[in-house]
Amino acid sequence: MERRNFIRVMGVGLAVATLTSTLSRYATNNDSIDYGWDGPDDSKSDIYLKVLAYAILCPNPHNKQPWLIKVNHPKSFDLYIDQTRLLPETDPFYRQIHIGQGCFLEMLSIAATGLGYHAEIEYFPQGEYKNTVLKSKPIARIVLTKHIKIDIDPLFNYILTRQSNKREYDNSRLTPDQKYQLQMLFMKTQSSLTIHDSKSDNRYLQHRLTEAMVIEVANKARDLETIKMFRFNDQEVQQYRDGFGLEHSGVTGIKKFMLETLFLDRKETEKDPSNFSKQSVDITRSISGSSSTFAWITTKGNSRLQQVKVGRDYCRLNLTTTAMGLAQHPMSQILQEYDDMLPLQAQFKQRFNIKAEQTVQMLVRLGKAKKTTHTPRRLVSSLLIS
Repeated sequence: MERRNFIRVMGVGLAVATLTSTLSRYATNNDSIDYGWDGPDDSKSDIYLKVLAYAILCPNPHNKQPWLIKVNHPKSFDLYIDQTRLLPETDPFYRQIHIGQGCFLEMLSIAATGLGYHAEIEYFPQGEYKNTVLKSKPIARIVLTKHIKIDIDPLFNYILTRQSNKREYDNSRLTPDQKYQLQMLFMKTQSSLTIHDSKSDNRYLQHRLTEAMVIEVANKARDLETIKMFRFNDQEVQQYRDGFGLEHSGVTGIKKFMLETLFLDRKETEKDPSNFSKQSVDITRSISGSSSTFAWITTKGNSRLQQVKVGRDYCRLNLTTTAMGLAQHPMSQILQEYDDMLPLQAQFKQRFNIKAEQTVQMLVRLGKAKKTTHTPRRLVSSLLIS
């Protein structure tokens, strides 16, 4: 064999061997990228660090993790919004960001009980502000107090397993007992939970939620806001420790490897997001079509305090569905306040007799699905400010 041909054959052989080895590794690799989901660092003795290690695992918009912590002393700290981690295109009035603050506070409060502490929470210690602006004021002041005989919140046991499950569901409806259990969560709150699972309601919601995604991706700036938080490969997950990627939607193994290697490219997608947009719409159509139970949380007003408290309610809802063995996934595009979405939002509210003064704060689908990999979390130290 000539030397040139020998080198060519050897090169192809090595490439095939490398690809085969890589595919085999992806097919058998059960390791998950679960940054932050192993609980507090045992080497850390400060109680606030332990509590924050749980709090950071709460649900939040696009996994932006928009929190900052200013420590007053080892058992007292203030929560601020990280204004470098906003969603100005799809959350122009920062409503979702404030809901994410409430989720953080509720997870923190639950975690404190599991560690033998009570978390006293004072909302807006420097004053609340209007729901159309964002100010550099603390959202809450937290004081941790040791209690020898504190009752541990039963939801503490589900912090490390809760997730927002983006997979297709199995079209199962919740049982009457399950719906009752979820609605009981809202008996003593200022918000209300509405659950719909009729065939006609499902068809309407499946269509409208898909239409909402069409509207969202029709604007390049809005589309790029989501693409910015999409992690195109494991290297990006490791680098940023936020956002979401294929694995967090249930795409793993060889399929994940092939998509990330052959089809997904950040530069090309940001240059021309049209194909990414089409896939977003197709996925929304598919996952909404696989769901037969939808629910939403409504408030009578829309103040900053109400938004934060809704976040606390939503966090408990998410943990409760986890305890019940149910999957849950927010699909709140139709609730967003930018101008293009308002006509469709008005139709949605009219269809379900939602009053003008009421605000639907969260909309989710519920059902059953295999668990996915947790979305990554940053180091607690990255939240701390002086």
